[in-house]
Amino acid sequence: MKGVTTAPRPLAAEDDTAAFDCGREALNQWLRRHAWRNQELGVSRTSVVCDPATGDLIGFVSLSAAQIERAWLPKAQQRNRPDPMPAILLGQLAVDLRWQGRGVARSLVFYALTTAVRLSREVGCFCVLTHPLDDELRALYTRFGFEDLPFDPARSMAVRIGDLLHNGFDGAG
Repeated sequence: MKGVTTAPRPLAAEDDTAAFDCGREALNQWLRRHAWRNQELGVSRTSVVCDPATGDLIGFVSLSAAQIERAWLPKAQQRNRPDPMPAILLGQLAVDLRWQGRGVARSLVFYALTTAVRLSREVGCFCVLTHPLDDELRALYTRFGFEDLPFDPARSMAVRIGDLLHNGFDGAG
């Protein structure tokens, strides 16, 4: 994201979330109503990227601790695993309409996965979990190695930390 946006940083109380519009009212409202409160409560952490010229928010991603039921995994991955399995949730991801199509979402996913790998060195974590809202997001996550959890009724997707490490996500950023 260098040169196009600022580096990801934690959401701040003074950030102008009212001007952000990703085209999905549910995500706009989550940013305005819940992101900061969740941050204060330690429920999730939202990282933002901004327009370097104006300081406007142009994208965000939220991460939190999560778990998945072992039964949701492919049968081959269920054997001798704890239940539930520890995970990091890539919960919310959005890019302002004016910045869509410029690779910002891809950069935010890369940042989230790199962060997850780094955290997994300190706290046990099997995978990164996400709940894509549509097929466009599913396609984005698939490019990063996410796979459908075949037995999850919510149609979640996950990528194993071990696979991220194998594919060069070293957690260094």
